[in-house]
Amino acid sequence: MHDSLTTTKRKFHKLLDTINASSNVFPTPEGDVSATAVPLTARQRLDAASERAKKRLRTSTSTTSLTSTLSSDIGRRSYTPAPSLSRKILTPRSMASRKSDSKPDDKELPNFSPWSHDQFLARLKTFSKVSYWQPRPAAIGELKWAKQGWQCVDVNTVACKGGCERRVVVKLERAATGGANGIADGRGDDEDDDAEDEADAEELETALVQRYTDEITNGHAPHCMWRKSGCKDDIYRLSLVRPVIWQPALRARYVSLLNIADAIKNVTFHSLPREDPALLPPEKLADELPANVLSSPDAIPTLKVTALDIALHGWRGDSELDIDLLHCDACFQRIGLWMYQPDYVPGRGVLSAEDNDGAEPEQATINLQEMHRMHCPWQNAGSQAASGTFEDMNASQILNRVVSTYAREQRRRSEQAGKEDEVDLESTDLHGALADNGDAAQRPSAAEIDQMDKERESKLRKLKRLFTVHRSSKVAAK
Repeated sequence: MHDSLTTTKRKFHKLLDTINASSNVFPTPEGDVSATAVPLTARQRLDAASERAKKRLRTSTSTTSLTSTLSSDIGRRSYTPAPSLSRKILTPRSMASRKSDSKPDDKELPNFSPWSHDQFLARLKTFSKVSYWQPRPAAIGELKWAKQGWQCVDVNTVACKGGCERRVVVKLERAATGGANGIADGRGDDEDDDAEDEADAEELETALVQRYTDEITNGHAPHCMWRKSGCKDDIYRLSLVRPVIWQPALRARYVSLLNIADAIKNVTFHSLPREDPALLPPEKLADELPANVLSSPDAIPTLKVTALDIALHGWRGDSELDIDLLHCDACFQRIGLWMYQPDYVPGRGVLSAEDNDGAEPEQATINLQEMHRMHCPWQNAGSQAASGTFEDMNASQILNRVVSTYAREQRRRSEQAGKEDEVDLESTDLHGALADNGDAAQRPSAAEIDQMDKERESKLRKLKRLFTVHRSSKVAAK
């Protein structure tokens, strides 16, 4: 009976293994004819799954935690299907690492950021190279292109860098309609033909300006965001009212100008007119501004005034290849100071004492306001786009007014503080004198002190007598 039961169980297990053999077999390598499919038992399937899991664990970054999870899972269950096992291996990946890998850089703004003043100035700076970009009419000037997302990338060529990557070549050269052909025909000196050619050239230029005006917007690709919207009209506005902004900027320009003091001390400068009583002259501003705004105790007073006057118009000192320059960080205009020295002669440079023939050259002057580019906020009130009290003022006028108001306020506060200190000092002296006189007048003599002591003792005895209780003991006789 025992042998037959054992034989039946063996046949039953063999039948189960045969049924599962169709779904679980070893893969047959391609090209190996001798290899045959071998059925897997439950134990073999468990070993194969464990081996695949161990291979994955060796390439994982969290081997220890995954091994403990896998071993505990295999101990609990006798059979784990392969898809379920692979999911168990992938689950320990932390969500924090995924977020850190896919987190964008918040500091870097996208190409389409029409609100960014810094990006606008970066695009406008690409037009400052005279070898790449020549002056154009205001309708198609660099200001219009930069507001619409364009950058100058080549000679008379603008591009939407980082956006749709479209390019536009801007050319306004007039074709020579007269010249040799006109002279050969006997019409080169004809005034009527010259006037007609000039009119045709102006008409052609007007048509080209209108075409490029449309290209400022339509030159972008249809899907480009710059085609739909550009920067606002006040994107070029400089912040000049808040002290935390204009004071560090003014101090930085002032110090940079003192670093090139030898180059500016002999140059003649013209600043904006100060007929308005609200504007203080630079001499008075240099004296009344506190040290936290202008800190240069070792500078010569005349150089301090000159440097402050230049800094109030938006210029800073710069030096490139031992050449001293004035530089504007808004329109990127640069002025070579060597051309405005007293001994400079155009075409001959700076003359030495031996080369000087006795004739005094006419010295050029620098107009601190007009030397900026036409679209610069330091000269153009439309680019500054100020409102309220400073409406229709450029940046130079606004900063001079703001600094003058600040200097007056500082002077008023210092005078008020000085008056309060004088009042406090006089009050202290008066109280001290009264106290001394009162002490001298009310100081008692020795006899008066003895009399006051006797009176005080008499009052204390009377007070003690009032609180003393006398009790009489009486024996009641029965």
